Amino acid sequence: MNQRDSNTSPKQGHLFTVEILIEDQTNGLAMEKLLHLLNVDAIKDYQILKGIQLGQLIELNTKQGSPASLHTNKKTVVPTPTTTGRTNPTEAAKHIVEQLESFKTNNTLIRLTVVKAQGIKLNLPCRILNFDASSQNVTVYHVDEKKVYLFKLNEIDDYVATN
Repeated sequence: MNQRDSNTSPKQGHLFTVEILIEDQTNGLAMEKLLHLLNVDAIKDYQILKGIQLGQLIELNTKQGSPASLHTNKKTVVPTPTTTGRTNPTEAAKHIVEQLESFKTNNTLIRLTVVKAQGIKLNLPCRILNFDASSQNVTVYHVDEKKVYLFKLNEIDDYVATN
């Protein structure tokens, strides 16, 4: 085959089986790094077969048959930080939550700036799908990647609404 034939032939997909070791503080953070590495144009699809260690607390709870006890423990832990007497941050947080709920209701496109662990900064165009006030989780839909992401409210650095 000459040089001209190799340039005009269509691209073919090639499948590789690999094991990758990523060091980080938790399995979730290592998984996040792996997903960032795999979400590039050259990689059309991937499948993670093992190594995911998420949902273990849920499994333990369902095996023991005591989900109510865990839920009760969470309720007693949550009010403790709010009783510290800080009023101004609470008012600011209410304003942010109201804006997020407004973005969710109006299906507003926003540009979200998120700072993840170790200073990794993400800037993504998205729509708010859900905000869980009890866990402070914000679920967003990334409009470019067509994927759903879950962020803690304290990871959100900035957001700008676009029309």
